[in-house]
Amino acid sequence: MRECEDRSRVRNEQGVSLITVMMVILIMTLMGMSILAVTGFERQIAGSVSASEASTDAAESCVSTGANVIQQSLQAHVVPPAVLSNAVPPGPVPLANLAVLNGEMINDGGNPDFPIGAGSVPNLAMTIGNYQVFGDIDRMYIQCNGNSCDPMDPTARFDIFYQITCVAQNVATGITSQVGALYACHSTGAFCQPRPY
Repeated sequence: MRECEDRSRVRNEQGVSLITVMMVILIMTLMGMSILAVTGFERQIAGSVSASEASTDAAESCVSTGANVIQQSLQAHVVPPAVLSNAVPPGPVPLANLAVLNGEMINDGGNPDFPIGAGSVPNLAMTIGNYQVFGDIDRMYIQCNGNSCDPMDPTARFDIFYQITCVAQNVATGITSQVGALYACHSTGAFCQPRPY
């Protein structure tokens, strides 16, 4: 009788190991699929962050270029020909915008324009990698920085504050970044330094 009981128990457990193995394979497959999905999502996020950083870097490069244009213009008392778009190699200042930029270099509160959009007249236009970058330079105000504030006095020192706004746009993806900075520049062009707002 005992032998019959053992045989019936064995018969009732036939195929249990197959079902167990199939369940383990199913669970492992589901885990693998979820890991692949999470990895793909993480790659998309990393790609977006990388593209956003590249866009911001391009806009920041435009701001630095704008400060350089301001400094050279203050030294020469006019926007130098070397920074114009028709120079060899081409500079960042569009030739069609030369008169506007010259006006913005000397007039406080100058032209309330903007770098992109309808009616924009960018003071800077560059291609940096995959990005089209446009910038606007606006003179904000002038501040006396010395004992004499008489403009006719050769020892008078003045700091001129400029706001530079740049927008970088990837034409293919549409990713856009805008960066702005305030620069204090010596009236002789001896220096241009970023200042906090």
